[in-house]
Amino acid sequence: MYLTLKQQVKHLSKEEFKILKYLCHIAKNLKNQAIYNVRQYYFQNKKYLSYNENYKMLKNSENYKKLNSNMAQQILKEVDGSFKSFFGLLKLAKNGQYDNKKIKLPNYLAKDGFTTLVIGFVILKDDILIVPYSNSFKKTHQEVKIKLPPVLKDKKIKEIRIIPKQHSRYFEIQYIYKVEEVQRELNKNNVLGIDLGIDNLCTCVTNAGASFIIDGRKLKSINQYYNKTNAKLQSIKDKQKIKRTTLRQKKITRKRNNRINNYLSKAARIIINHCLNNDIGKLVLGCNEDFQRNSNIGSINNQNFVNIPYGKLRDKLIYLCKLYGIEFKLQEESYTSKASFFDGDEIPIYDKENQKEYIFSGKRIKRGLYQTSAGKLINADCNGALNILRKSKVVDLNVLYNRGELNTPKRIRVV
Repeated sequence: MYLTLKQQVKHLSKEEFKILKYLCHIAKNLKNQAIYNVRQYYFQNKKYLSYNENYKMLKNSENYKKLNSNMAQQILKEVDGSFKSFFGLLKLAKNGQYDNKKIKLPNYLAKDGFTTLVIGFVILKDDILIVPYSNSFKKTHQEVKIKLPPVLKDKKIKEIRIIPKQHSRYFEIQYIYKVEEVQRELNKNNVLGIDLGIDNLCTCVTNAGASFIIDGRKLKSINQYYNKTNAKLQSIKDKQKIKRTTLRQKKITRKRNNRINNYLSKAARIIINHCLNNDIGKLVLGCNEDFQRNSNIGSINNQNFVNIPYGKLRDKLIYLCKLYGIEFKLQEESYTSKASFFDGDEIPIYDKENQKEYIFSGKRIKRGLYQTSAGKLINADCNGALNILRKSKVVDLNVLYNRGELNTPKRIRVV
């Protein structure tokens, strides 16, 4: 399988930075030329201009010659892929399988803009990437050298992408590299269920080992600080009648995103390590389609809930499960927090077209505690996670009915 490592390109000299910026601009010019050719051919002939024909038209152009041939071809392939998708959607719309109004012809990039440099043929020298040039460009410009991260030493790198960010104020580099899947012989009868939340980011219960909670309050505080700072900057911006996003806003947003991404990566690793250490071969994650868009849990909690990118956590868990041979399942989780696990309540599926009121045996009596019909108190999020497992129907849960640690699950803080 292939993984992607992202980093900000640092330690560039002024000249190296200037060269990268120039190459990204030339790449944009070539991309616009390629788009122009395909668009005009379509307008005139109502047909698709193939990659080979577009290549013949552009291979002697000034922009093509300034770029390394592999880089230039990657740009033409990207344009080709965009238009293939466009014509594919037209075909679906013609057959009544897609809304014709939603189809948009690929458009041009801004005249003063930039686009990504894709290096598909990677050559490294002593763990250093030398950005490839065309022969003519090489004669008049110094080399741009980027040191490879130590974690990628001896790895097979398939592709490298240099992405201009914030109108080329800085560059992000992405390494796409191959790793061997470590297929562990784990017990598929042992299952871990996960209920997502805010203060309790992940509440995890299993039929093999103790339940635990990954704390989400630090993640919540990162969001709150960002929202407070951004609101202050927004008010200043409004007074000055500035419409665009300011550099300061972009800076704090990037910092917030990096901190959250790091936090979620560590949280996912904690969960997977628990599975590996306890011979757990299946993982079930509770998730509702569009659950963040349609959340309604109070104005303050709504803001926190929507600002936490649960989709990123899901994706990190999926790729780690694939890496270690853990079976992963997404489970629709409607009513799992309201139904009583220990009373065996039936758990319906939410239907927005036919909304009904359901009565359940237990109830949440106060924050964090759920009471069954018999008066038994358990952690409310553990009750939700147990119901997610029950709804998934992947394991016999009888072993969980008399476990005491559901009352006080271990809390793990991500550092």
